[in-house]
Amino acid sequence: MANRYFKIDTGRYGGETVCGEVTPEFYDYWVEQDQDELCSALFSDGEDHPDSPKPCVDDEDYWTAWHEIDNFFHGNSPYADNQYRVCEITLKEGVTFDPEYGGFETDNDGYDFYDELTEWEDQVAHDYIAFASQELYGNRDNAGNEGSVPVLFFHSGEKGGFGEVVVVTDGDDFNPAKFRIDVAETDVGEFILSYWYDKKELAVNYDWCDTMGKSSNAYLTYLDVADHEKWFKPMSEDTPELEEYWEADEDVL
Repeated sequence: MANRYFKIDTGRYGGETVCGEVTPEFYDYWVEQDQDELCSALFSDGEDHPDSPKPCVDDEDYWTAWHEIDNFFHGNSPYADNQYRVCEITLKEGVTFDPEYGGFETDNDGYDFYDELTEWEDQVAHDYIAFASQELYGNRDNAGNEGSVPVLFFHSGEKGGFGEVVVVTDGDDFNPAKFRIDVAETDVGEFILSYWYDKKELAVNYDWCDTMGKSSNAYLTYLDVADHEKWFKPMSEDTPELEEYWEADEDVL
């Protein structure tokens, strides 16, 4: 049978999130202060806070920007609790789909790649199935413990487009039970790391994505580095435990 294509919009809300090490002096100065003031300092390079230590040890004449404090995590993705939307499409003549980058290709100069065959359908009865969750939590009680470091979590909440994924079947209907996500659980929210269908990872197409900032959230805590390395392992098709995750959910396939 001919291939069928299902384009998936993964929601309008999400944002950029980082987790990175800061100096103990920066942590001690800000940990009990107002979060809005901390956000203001991070956005202004400390301009209105001359007494504040700089966030990173290698800062000299400037503050490291919040989006560069990311040695433990950096992501830009939708929230894991978004409802996703599915629309079947048909490719126009001369258009091909490239699964390597998740987008469409054509020899002509236009951007009109496909026709929509169905209305967008919110998957109300089939929320995302998270087949793996990567834990990235801090604990302020870890302050002073060997192997723990002070970190900043920063999340810029945004509205807009966070990419789309396309599921290709060999003629079958789209099956929501085969559509899975890998999730990052953090102190500032839960975010999608990757998308999967029928045990294969889907490439995300970021063409024409654009977002608008809506809010900011900063949180200081201590991260156990060994614990982070143990529990934060984003999935790939080479992950040894991958088959185990799928086997655990065979009843929904």
